[in-house]
Amino acid sequence: MKKMSKIIISLIVALVLISLITQYHGHSDIADYTNVAKFFAGSYSAKLRTSHSITYGLFNFPLVYLFQSIFIMKITSLIWMLLIILSVYYISNKNKRTLLLLVLSPIVWYMAPWISPIQLASLFFLWAFYFIDKFDQTQDNKSLIYSGLLVGLAAVFWNTMIFLCFFLIICFFYNRNVNHLVVFLLSFLIGLIPLFIVDCVFYGPPFYSMMKFFFGVVATSLYGSIYSGIVQMSRSFTSYITFILILPFFGYLLFNKKIFNKNKRHTIFLSLSFLFFFLSNPQIRYILILWAPLILILSKNLTKEQFKKQIILFSIITFLVVIPYAIQIKYSTNSPDFSNMVANLGKEQIFCYDQEEMIAADLQEIISKYPNSVFVVGNEPDSYSVLAEIYLGNEVQEFVSIQDYELWMSNQSSLFQKKFIFTPKIADRRQIWIAGGMEKSLNDQTDYESIDLAISIDETLDLEDFELIKDYEILHLYSRNI
Repeated sequence: MKKMSKIIISLIVALVLISLITQYHGHSDIADYTNVAKFFAGSYSAKLRTSHSITYGLFNFPLVYLFQSIFIMKITSLIWMLLIILSVYYISNKNKRTLLLLVLSPIVWYMAPWISPIQLASLFFLWAFYFIDKFDQTQDNKSLIYSGLLVGLAAVFWNTMIFLCFFLIICFFYNRNVNHLVVFLLSFLIGLIPLFIVDCVFYGPPFYSMMKFFFGVVATSLYGSIYSGIVQMSRSFTSYITFILILPFFGYLLFNKKIFNKNKRHTIFLSLSFLFFFLSNPQIRYILILWAPLILILSKNLTKEQFKKQIILFSIITFLVVIPYAIQIKYSTNSPDFSNMVANLGKEQIFCYDQEEMIAADLQEIISKYPNSVFVVGNEPDSYSVLAEIYLGNEVQEFVSIQDYELWMSNQSSLFQKKFIFTPKIADRRQIWIAGGMEKSLNDQTDYESIDLAISIDETLDLEDFELIKDYEILHLYSRNI
């Protein structure tokens, strides 16, 4: 056992080191959190554009303000991951087999460098699952209250938790006293109070973030994203393959008759949740929210031989997961994470330069010549956020999205709208309709008329009336013909 303890400690140390020294800090939705933190820290020279709640960025902004770097958010995300590992150790009654399975898990190594609220939400949900399991055994309302509060707190920071809450209710409250469900739902709503307060302060309606997130998911699922290719990328063949590869091979044991009967509600919940992610949006990062509860159940039901085989399989996949992170300690690559590495198999590229550092150098040169200016940034709608995230300073008035500029040029504001009309089949004088959509904020104070500079990132600017001034290493500077 002493040997196993040394292995576990060595793995945790390696996990921390790799996570801190790799340049990688995630890709999907990361700007939704880092840019919010920078915005409230006063170092974000642009408007916010976030699909998720601003609570995680708001939670981290004091540290970003203090250290003037988003690297501190990488450290906090790593702390949540380490607390998950520590929590599993205590929940499993200090079972080192369980701990080794967790520490060697590919998803733990995959998510450790990410700046994301999923780690914090996973920590809350792990304890929520622990308490609802306790309630399942004892019918203790106190455990139920703790579970509801923690699920609510998880949803405050990671809105996707709302969908898992639905499955949790189906699985753990079916065929039970309705009073238990009421207690859980009330506790859940109390847990959501921080989100309601943030929404009231910054947006007005207390359910703003939840409505924006939920209707955004529905609209994207039914009609696609306003950004071309987003849905196709998240549902590519590679994403399904990598999702499956990360899962434990012996996970099927949960459906063994003896094990299933002992953990019926738990297994159905985990199965429904994994299936929901797999069918709707098979991104590896979502697996983390369910991983600790899965490992706690699985580790108790593996034979000695099965445990060894699972450890070997985890070691192989984890090694592959770490490869792109190790490359990015010193270099850049077109395969920054495991999913991209599999997708680019045979087409991998390694670059001797860091694109972010080159963009920062280009920006510094541009800003030194044109201080306190407003720049339109293209050609993608969110290209502006790339520059705003990299830039730390107060010598830029604003980086403006090319999308907003084009809307102003065409005197439009709508990005997406859908109207459903229900026409009566009889001679009724009235009909009803329901409409929804998304548009540029009416609270937009930017003086678009006075903008005369634009920047494109590694391509020709797709705007009329703008003429190239200078090509830099990555960026290209343009001025408007007046």
